[in-house]
Amino acid sequence: MFGRNPGLNLITDKERVRRLAALPHVRSGRLERLGQARVAIVGLGGLGNASAQYLAVQGVGHLTLIDGDVVDEANLGRQVLFSPEMVGRPKVDAARETLKRLQPRLSVSAVPEFLTADNLSDLLAGHDVVVDGLDQAAPRLWINRWARRQGVPVVFAGAIGYEGQVFPSYPDGPCFACLWGEAAGADENCVTSGILGPLVGIVGALQAAEVIKFLIGAPIQPGTLWLVDLLSSRWRTVTVHSHPQCPVCQPAKEAEHATSL
Repeated sequence: MFGRNPGLNLITDKERVRRLAALPHVRSGRLERLGQARVAIVGLGGLGNASAQYLAVQGVGHLTLIDGDVVDEANLGRQVLFSPEMVGRPKVDAARETLKRLQPRLSVSAVPEFLTADNLSDLLAGHDVVVDGLDQAAPRLWINRWARRQGVPVVFAGAIGYEGQVFPSYPDGPCFACLWGEAAGADENCVTSGILGPLVGIVGALQAAEVIKFLIGAPIQPGTLWLVDLLSSRWRTVTVHSHPQCPVCQPAKEAEHATSL
Protein backbone atom coordinates (compact mmCIF):
# COMPACT_ATOMS: atom_id res chain seq x y z
CA MET A 1 0.00 0.00 0.00
CA PHE A 2 1.11 3.54 -0.66
CA GLY A 3 2.13 5.58 2.34
CA ARG A 4 -0.06 8.53 3.27
CA ASN A 5 1.34 11.93 2.37
CA PRO A 6 0.57 14.16 5.37
CA GLY A 7 0.83 17.29 3.21
CA LEU A 8 -1.49 16.13 0.43
CA ASN A 9 -4.67 17.59 1.87
CA LEU A 10 -2.97 20.98 2.09
CA ILE A 11 -2.88 21.16 -1.72
CA THR A 12 -5.80 23.41 -2.64
CA ASP A 13 -7.79 23.06 -5.82
CA LYS A 14 -6.48 26.47 -6.91
CA GLU A 15 -2.86 25.37 -6.60
CA ARG A 16 -3.58 22.08 -8.34
CA VAL A 17 -4.86 23.79 -11.50
CA ARG A 18 -2.58 26.86 -11.42
CA ARG A 19 -0.49 25.74 -14.41
CA LEU A 20 -3.56 24.55 -16.26
CA ALA A 21 -5.11 28.00 -15.79
CA ALA A 22 -1.97 29.61 -17.24
CA LEU A 23 -2.45 27.87 -20.60
CA PRO A 24 -3.59 29.90 -23.61
CA HIS A 25 -7.14 29.28 -24.84
CA VAL A 26 -8.50 28.49 -21.35
CA ARG A 27 -11.82 30.30 -21.37
CA SER A 28 -13.03 32.26 -18.37
CA GLY A 29 -15.09 30.15 -16.01
CA ARG A 30 -14.11 26.86 -17.64
CA LEU A 31 -11.97 25.72 -14.72
CA GLU A 32 -15.13 25.83 -12.64
CA ARG A 33 -16.78 23.71 -15.31
CA LEU A 34 -13.88 21.27 -15.10
CA GLY A 35 -14.40 20.97 -11.36
CA GLN A 36 -18.11 20.29 -11.84
CA ALA A 37 -17.72 17.87 -14.76
CA ARG A 38 -18.80 14.24 -14.59
CA VAL A 39 -16.73 11.86 -16.71
CA ALA A 40 -17.50 8.15 -17.16
CA ILE A 41 -14.60 5.77 -17.84
CA VAL A 42 -15.77 2.47 -19.28
CA GLY A 43 -13.09 -0.18 -18.78
CA LEU A 44 -10.30 -0.02 -16.19
CA GLY A 45 -7.55 -1.68 -18.19
CA GLY A 46 -4.39 0.10 -19.26
CA LEU A 47 -6.19 2.91 -21.09
CA GLY A 48 -8.69 3.51 -18.30
CA ASN A 49 -5.92 3.50 -15.69
CA ALA A 50 -3.86 6.10 -17.53
CA SER A 51 -6.72 8.41 -18.42
CA ALA A 52 -8.26 8.21 -14.95
CA GLN A 53 -5.16 9.35 -13.10
CA TYR A 54 -4.63 12.41 -15.30
CA LEU A 55 -8.29 13.40 -15.20
CA ALA A 56 -8.23 13.10 -11.41
CA VAL A 57 -5.13 15.18 -10.79
CA GLN A 58 -6.05 17.82 -13.39
CA GLY A 59 -9.20 18.77 -11.51
CA VAL A 60 -12.15 16.86 -13.00
CA GLY A 61 -14.81 16.89 -10.31
CA HIS A 62 -16.31 13.41 -10.65
CA LEU A 63 -15.26 10.13 -12.24
CA THR A 64 -17.50 7.11 -12.69
CA LEU A 65 -15.45 3.93 -13.09
CA ILE A 66 -17.26 1.08 -14.86
CA ASP A 67 -15.73 -2.41 -15.04
CA GLY A 68 -16.80 -5.82 -13.76
CA ASP A 69 -13.30 -7.35 -13.76
CA VAL A 70 -10.87 -7.98 -10.91
CA VAL A 71 -7.18 -7.14 -10.70
CA ASP A 72 -4.95 -9.90 -12.07
CA GLU A 73 -1.17 -10.27 -11.76
CA ALA A 74 -0.90 -9.94 -15.54
CA ASN A 75 -2.37 -6.43 -15.25
CA LEU A 76 0.42 -5.02 -13.10
CA GLY A 77 2.86 -4.38 -15.95
CA ARG A 78 0.69 -1.70 -17.56
CA GLN A 79 -2.24 -0.82 -15.28
CA VAL A 80 -0.52 1.67 -13.03
CA LEU A 81 -3.29 2.30 -10.51
CA PHE A 82 -2.93 -1.25 -9.17
CA SER A 83 -0.31 -2.74 -6.84
CA PRO A 84 0.42 -6.41 -6.01
CA GLU A 85 -1.66 -6.46 -2.83
CA MET A 86 -4.70 -5.42 -4.89
CA VAL A 87 -4.73 -8.66 -6.92
CA GLY A 88 -8.15 -10.28 -6.70
CA ARG A 89 -9.99 -7.07 -5.80
CA PRO A 90 -12.56 -5.45 -8.12
CA LYS A 91 -10.70 -3.12 -10.45
CA VAL A 92 -13.05 -0.23 -9.83
CA ASP A 93 -12.58 -0.40 -6.06
CA ALA A 94 -8.79 -0.65 -6.31
CA ALA A 95 -8.64 2.21 -8.81
CA ARG A 96 -10.90 4.36 -6.66
CA GLU A 97 -8.62 3.85 -3.67
CA THR A 98 -5.53 4.97 -5.57
CA LEU A 99 -7.27 7.91 -7.24
CA LYS A 100 -8.47 9.19 -3.86
CA ARG A 101 -4.88 9.14 -2.64
CA LEU A 102 -3.83 11.18 -5.66
CA GLN A 103 -6.74 13.64 -5.27
CA PRO A 104 -8.59 13.37 -1.94
CA ARG A 105 -11.24 15.87 -3.05
CA LEU A 106 -12.18 13.83 -6.08
CA SER A 107 -15.68 12.34 -6.21
CA VAL A 108 -15.52 8.76 -7.53
CA SER A 109 -18.27 6.23 -8.19
CA ALA A 110 -17.12 2.61 -8.54
CA VAL A 111 -19.46 0.45 -10.61
CA PRO A 112 -18.35 -3.22 -10.53
CA GLU A 113 -20.34 -4.17 -13.62
CA PHE A 114 -19.61 -4.81 -17.27
CA LEU A 115 -21.36 -2.44 -19.66
CA THR A 116 -24.24 -4.10 -21.50
CA ALA A 117 -26.88 -2.96 -23.96
CA ASP A 118 -29.39 -3.14 -21.09
CA ASN A 119 -27.55 -1.14 -18.40
CA LEU A 120 -25.74 1.35 -20.66
CA SER A 121 -28.31 4.14 -20.50
CA ASP A 122 -28.58 4.00 -16.72
CA LEU A 123 -24.81 3.88 -16.15
CA LEU A 124 -23.88 6.67 -18.58
CA ALA A 125 -26.77 9.07 -17.98
CA GLY A 126 -25.78 12.41 -16.46
CA HIS A 127 -22.17 12.44 -17.65
CA ASP A 128 -20.54 15.21 -19.68
CA VAL A 129 -17.96 13.01 -21.44
CA VAL A 130 -17.36 9.28 -21.84
CA VAL A 131 -13.89 7.72 -22.06
CA ASP A 132 -13.58 4.39 -23.86
CA GLY A 133 -11.16 2.03 -22.13
CA LEU A 134 -12.62 -1.13 -23.69
CA ASP A 135 -11.01 -3.93 -25.65
CA GLN A 136 -14.26 -5.13 -27.23
CA ALA A 137 -15.87 -3.71 -30.36
CA ALA A 138 -19.58 -4.33 -29.68
CA PRO A 139 -19.87 -2.14 -26.52
CA ARG A 140 -18.18 0.70 -28.40
CA LEU A 141 -20.97 0.57 -30.97
CA TRP A 142 -23.57 0.72 -28.19
CA ILE A 143 -21.81 3.70 -26.60
CA ASN A 144 -21.53 5.45 -29.95
CA ARG A 145 -25.25 5.16 -30.66
CA TRP A 146 -26.21 6.30 -27.15
CA ALA A 147 -23.77 9.23 -27.19
CA ARG A 148 -24.91 10.46 -30.59
CA ARG A 149 -28.54 10.46 -29.46
CA GLN A 150 -27.66 12.26 -26.22
CA GLY A 151 -25.15 14.72 -27.72
CA VAL A 152 -22.35 13.53 -25.42
CA PRO A 153 -18.68 13.43 -26.55
CA VAL A 154 -16.83 10.11 -26.41
CA VAL A 155 -13.06 9.66 -26.64
CA PHE A 156 -12.55 6.25 -28.24
CA ALA A 157 -9.16 4.53 -28.18
CA GLY A 158 -7.42 1.23 -28.72
CA ALA A 159 -3.95 -0.22 -28.22
CA ILE A 160 -2.40 -3.52 -29.26
CA GLY A 161 1.20 -4.58 -29.80
CA TYR A 162 3.17 -1.40 -30.48
CA GLU A 163 0.29 0.53 -32.06
CA GLY A 164 -2.42 2.74 -30.64
CA GLN A 165 -5.14 5.08 -31.83
CA VAL A 166 -7.38 7.74 -30.36
CA PHE A 167 -10.57 9.07 -31.93
CA PRO A 168 -12.50 11.82 -30.10
CA SER A 169 -16.12 11.86 -31.30
CA TYR A 170 -17.91 15.18 -30.71
CA PRO A 171 -21.60 15.82 -31.37
CA ASP A 172 -20.85 18.17 -34.29
CA GLY A 173 -18.30 15.87 -35.94
CA PRO A 174 -18.04 12.34 -37.33
CA CYS A 175 -18.87 9.44 -35.05
CA PHE A 176 -17.31 6.05 -34.45
CA ALA A 177 -19.52 4.48 -37.14
CA CYS A 178 -18.40 7.07 -39.70
CA LEU A 179 -14.89 5.72 -39.22
CA TRP A 180 -15.42 1.98 -38.73
CA GLY A 181 -19.00 1.34 -39.77
CA GLU A 182 -21.52 -0.63 -37.72
CA ALA A 183 -19.78 -3.99 -38.09
CA ALA A 184 -18.51 -5.03 -34.67
CA GLY A 185 -15.17 -6.21 -36.05
CA ALA A 186 -12.56 -8.17 -34.15
CA ASP A 187 -11.90 -7.61 -30.46
CA GLU A 188 -8.39 -6.65 -29.37
CA ASN A 189 -6.42 -9.45 -27.78
CA CYS A 190 -3.20 -8.44 -26.07
CA VAL A 191 -2.89 -11.94 -24.60
CA THR A 192 -1.98 -13.40 -27.99
CA SER A 193 -0.70 -10.26 -29.73
CA GLY A 194 1.15 -8.75 -26.77
CA ILE A 195 1.29 -5.10 -25.82
CA LEU A 196 4.01 -2.64 -24.84
CA GLY A 197 3.12 -1.30 -21.40
CA PRO A 198 4.05 2.36 -21.98
CA LEU A 199 1.86 2.40 -25.10
CA VAL A 200 -1.35 2.37 -23.04
CA GLY A 201 0.06 5.18 -20.90
CA ILE A 202 0.63 7.33 -23.97
CA VAL A 203 -2.76 6.57 -25.49
CA GLY A 204 -4.64 6.96 -22.21
CA ALA A 205 -2.91 10.26 -21.47
CA LEU A 206 -3.94 11.51 -24.91
CA GLN A 207 -7.53 10.54 -24.15
CA ALA A 208 -7.36 12.55 -20.92
CA ALA A 209 -5.90 15.52 -22.80
CA GLU A 210 -8.80 15.50 -25.26
CA VAL A 211 -11.33 15.40 -22.42
CA ILE A 212 -9.65 18.26 -20.57
CA LYS A 213 -9.36 20.38 -23.73
CA PHE A 214 -13.07 19.98 -24.32
CA LEU A 215 -14.01 20.85 -20.75
CA ILE A 216 -11.80 23.95 -20.47
CA GLY A 217 -12.84 25.29 -23.86
CA ALA A 218 -9.51 24.87 -25.64
CA PRO A 219 -9.67 24.41 -29.44
CA ILE A 220 -10.64 20.91 -30.54
CA GLN A 221 -10.50 19.34 -33.96
CA PRO A 222 -13.54 17.10 -34.62
CA GLY A 223 -12.72 14.24 -36.94
CA THR A 224 -9.11 13.79 -35.87
CA LEU A 225 -7.83 10.22 -35.67
CA TRP A 226 -4.52 9.94 -33.81
CA LEU A 227 -2.25 7.03 -34.79
CA VAL A 228 0.92 6.06 -32.94
CA ASP A 229 3.39 3.29 -33.80
CA LEU A 230 6.08 2.93 -31.17
CA LEU A 231 7.96 0.24 -33.08
CA SER A 232 8.65 2.54 -36.03
CA SER A 233 8.63 5.68 -33.84
CA ARG A 234 5.89 7.26 -35.97
CA TRP A 235 3.09 9.56 -34.91
CA ARG A 236 0.49 10.97 -37.28
CA THR A 237 -3.10 12.19 -37.56
CA VAL A 238 -5.76 11.49 -40.17
CA THR A 239 -8.83 13.65 -40.80
CA VAL A 240 -12.09 11.68 -40.76
CA HIS A 241 -15.21 13.15 -42.34
CA SER A 242 -18.85 12.49 -41.48
CA HIS A 243 -20.21 9.75 -43.71
CA PRO A 244 -23.32 10.91 -45.61
CA GLN A 245 -24.93 7.49 -45.18
CA CYS A 246 -23.78 6.86 -41.61
CA PRO A 247 -26.45 4.69 -39.93
CA VAL A 248 -25.86 6.48 -36.61
CA CYS A 249 -25.21 10.13 -37.47
CA GLN A 250 -27.95 10.58 -40.06
CA PRO A 251 -30.86 9.34 -37.90
CA ALA A 252 -29.57 11.52 -35.04
CA LYS A 253 -29.45 14.58 -37.31
CA GLU A 254 -32.93 13.88 -38.66
CA ALA A 255 -34.29 13.55 -35.12
CA GLU A 256 -32.63 16.81 -34.10
CA HIS A 257 -34.06 18.57 -37.16
CA ALA A 258 -37.55 17.25 -36.45
CA THR A 259 -37.33 18.45 -32.86
CA SER A 260 -36.35 21.97 -33.94
CA LEU A 261 -39.33 22.30 -36.34
